Amino acid sequence: MTQTITIDYEPNEKQALFHASDADQLVYGGAKGGGKSCAIVMEALAYGIEYPGAKIYLFRETYDDLEANLISEMKAKWPSELYKYNESKHIATLYNGTKVMFRFISSKKDADRYQGRSMDFVGVDELTKFDKAWIQILLSCLRSPKGFPPRFRGTCNPGGRGHAWVKEDFVLGTNYGEKILIDPITGGKMQFIPASVYDNVVLMANDPNYVKRLEHLPENERRAFLHGDWDIFSGQYFTEWMREKHVIKPFDIPDHWRRWRSMDWGFNDNCSVGWYAADEDGHVYKYRQLYVREMLASDIAKKVVELSQGEKIRYTVAGHDCWQKRGNDNAQGESIAETFAQNGVPLEKADISRIVGWQRLREYLKDAPDGKPWFMVFENCADTIRTLPMMIYDEKNVEDLDDSLEDHAVDETRYSLMSRPLKSKAAPQNESKIGKFKKAAIKKSKQHTKRLI
Repeated sequence: MTQTITIDYEPNEKQALFHASDADQLVYGGAKGGGKSCAIVMEALAYGIEYPGAKIYLFRETYDDLEANLISEMKAKWPSELYKYNESKHIATLYNGTKVMFRFISSKKDADRYQGRSMDFVGVDELTKFDKAWIQILLSCLRSPKGFPPRFRGTCNPGGRGHAWVKEDFVLGTNYGEKILIDPITGGKMQFIPASVYDNVVLMANDPNYVKRLEHLPENERRAFLHGDWDIFSGQYFTEWMREKHVIKPFDIPDHWRRWRSMDWGFNDNCSVGWYAADEDGHVYKYRQLYVREMLASDIAKKVVELSQGEKIRYTVAGHDCWQKRGNDNAQGESIAETFAQNGVPLEKADISRIVGWQRLREYLKDAPDGKPWFMVFENCADTIRTLPMMIYDEKNVEDLDDSLEDHAVDETRYSLMSRPLKSKAAPQNESKIGKFKKAAIKKSKQHTKRLI
């Protein structure tokens, strides 16, 4: 006797698009209240029923988040006849052998635990709370020995530590959901489906005041959570940053402008070196950047010298860790600063004040009287442009930014601006040949007059 099981779930228009997509990597995101957590749980169920014995992993930052969102959605929406749930192991086993593992990742160390595993389906709720490196580890596990189509599904709102990479990889890459993107590495299809609270007809009917509460949020939160605006988000540290204003096309730096460099050292972490120049009005331009990893200090110094050929560099500031006599990569007992000096790049200790430094950077991001920002970045400085807008507040100290992020280029920029760069003097006027002739004629006339007297 065949048993009929009713699933109490009627997807809204955007959820239906999410379920219908055959993209290898799909992100469903935008404003709050779009029904995203429900969608990813139901998508996991549909996949698990279609592919018996599949291994499905659903991730959030913590088990508390899993319980409050994904697991509660599962218990509310999945018919009990379809699965059994192990509370202690956080595993749901479907009637056909498919296993759905509810797991958390709050650091790269957590992500590393999944290295080498085989996953048919990976779902990440609140994707923008995850670093790209963590997700790349999960994507490396996405393979199906049974021949099932590997699937990655993510949901998110604007904001959080992963805002910048999700925006770059999915939102901008798909022109805000208007097209399918082909992954240049895997050749797989990538898709972004934008969602807003207005798409969630159930929520709108059951709690019409929710929209009103979103409408009365502060400007930044309202733009992000109500309208799904990816250009600004809650928790963003440098809200003054605007790509269209602060990123400019490269131009030839005049020879008389003051130039200097700044460095945030790293070997296992990225090492960022920036080249800066100031014009006669005090505008500061970051016109070149070297951003490398696992490169010897001596080799970095030689590269810096090579890139600086023909330029008069006034000084190079660096973080104080360069003067520690441990952890050097090429000489026992020799500091990074000594290695750089021996290879033609003498270093000066930077003012490493964090709170004051961030405020100074904010001041430089403001507009000068001429309407241009005090600080601008050449578009070839890709890693500064990529990481500066992704900085978020430290939850334990709201005056500081979260230093667990990829902040090397931002730290190096802070060192530069804290060095109190001076504006350049006006260019010396070159005398024309006629001007020189007139001066010589006047001098000769005066000498002739003296002889007559």
